Amino acid sequence: MQALDASIPDPPALKLALVAGESSGDQIGAAVLASLFKRGLNLSVQGVGGPALASAGMRCEVSIDALSLRGYVEVIRHLPRLLRLRHRLIQDFRQWPADVFLGVDAPDFNLKLALELKRKAIRSIHLVGPSIWAWRPERKWAMARCVDHLLLLFPFESELYRETGLQTSFVGHPMADQIRFNPDRLAARLKLALQLSPELREAGPRPDGSRWFCLLPGSRSDEIHQHAALMLDAAQQLAIRYRHAIFLLPAASASIHAQLEAIIRSQVRVCAQRIFLVRGDARTCMAASDQVLAASGTVCLEAALIGRPMVIIYRMPELSYRWMRRLQLQPWIGLPNILAQSFVVPELIQSQANPAAMVRALELQWEDEAARGRLEGVFRAIHDSLRCDCASRAASIIESELYRR
Repeated sequence: MQALDASIPDPPALKLALVAGESSGDQIGAAVLASLFKRGLNLSVQGVGGPALASAGMRCEVSIDALSLRGYVEVIRHLPRLLRLRHRLIQDFRQWPADVFLGVDAPDFNLKLALELKRKAIRSIHLVGPSIWAWRPERKWAMARCVDHLLLLFPFESELYRETGLQTSFVGHPMADQIRFNPDRLAARLKLALQLSPELREAGPRPDGSRWFCLLPGSRSDEIHQHAALMLDAAQQLAIRYRHAIFLLPAASASIHAQLEAIIRSQVRVCAQRIFLVRGDARTCMAASDQVLAASGTVCLEAALIGRPMVIIYRMPELSYRWMRRLQLQPWIGLPNILAQSFVVPELIQSQANPAAMVRALELQWEDEAARGRLEGVFRAIHDSLRCDCASRAASIIESELYRR
């Protein structure tokens, strides 16, 4: 019997440059990277990332915090530093040299970086398309000019890029892979009870029917300023109607927790003992709830994927709203409604987002049991359409691009 040929060569060395923006980009990038490494590639990855990407095997030469900026004023203030960082990354990726560049979200930073690398014959892939389906559709032309392949999270997005000639692939949404549809409500309540208060253990399975609400005013300080007090006023009205109502208020960070704590202390008089401020764990709070009252954002998609009925609100400075309204392409702002192409859940915007209207919308939704059943069917269809093993799909495309190089 002949011995195995020991001269079989190792797989070729491949180099992937990666720049992720925000913690969500760190998480999805890490999942894709883990899937790539499972394929046995002789792969080196370096660039800008956070703790999740570092744990997945990336050499993070620059912290993701360098790109975690919000608002025009903050970006302008840091613009010289961002320009220096982009120039440095271009030089580093060329000298390394990278085979392929992967940008994860952060399009304002990543597209210009991709364009410069493309001019140096480094192919570029971008994961997570900008929301051109909501506003500023002209951005699709910038995307087509800067990148070679765009990986999209929503199935309807590819059609929007057809006229640009850009190669696109729908890979599914990572949250649909992570979230189990309609998780056990009582189990979520018991989990929170152990964390928060013995009183909640009694409130969970009460025979007289307690109502649990999850309040999600936003993840940024300006969103908390716009929405938290209004939501808490609505909670007080609901607490008067339902003496066993429970209100869960997850805080995305320590600073947001402190901000919410101060608002509760200064404003809530009726039901302070029934409002539970939770450090993070928004998904468990949504799973434990009967209904969700949420500021428009990704969290609304999470609530839909969990399968909880919701009311969406949003307020912003009036001048900003008028500007964005002129650029808005669709009548909906909430992702569940955009995906369903219908007002399947109520949206209360600007002055419509007042406590009385919130209570009325929640009550009408709760009283119509047949409509809630139909809504659950819509949410299940959304979950099924987005659950595609996003990380594996994206990794397969990136692997092909690496070998193509």
